[in-house]
Amino acid sequence: MSLILLIEQVLNGIQFGVMLFLMAAGLTLIF
Repeated sequence: MSLILLIEQVLNGIQFGVMLFLMAAGLTLIF
């Protein structure tokens, strides 16, 4: 597994986590 592929996976994970966090924060603000 190359280093660039690993970095891409980490960035994708962070992006997904931020998206989930923003969705959860939005839901808590709505309800």
